[in-house]
Amino acid sequence: MIKNGLQVVACGANVPFYDDKIFFGETARYTDTQVSLIPDFVANCGMARTFAYLMEDHDTICDKGIFNDVSDTIYNFLKHLYEQDISFLNLSKRSLNAALKLVAKK
Repeated sequence: MIKNGLQVVACGANVPFYDDKIFFGETARYTDTQVSLIPDFVANCGMARTFAYLMEDHDTICDKGIFNDVSDTIYNFLKHLYEQDISFLNLSKRSLNAALKLVAKK
């Protein structure tokens, strides 16, 4: 697929590759160096963000508000990665590192 122009993979499920290592095995590491590999915890964050949104105070709760919250969360995270390094490669590796740093701050 890469030879035919594949540029982006958005992992839509936990552990999207068959690898010996659950989170970031050989297949994932290789793919991350060849295309923009958006990790599952970013591409698949919609339900977690929806619950977070519902626990916050809002004047009204609506599908547009939830959609915008999820969309903004993904956009801001990817923008943060891009501001650190404009390369579209090693996106998953950088995402994991950035997420661990965010968790460590809390």
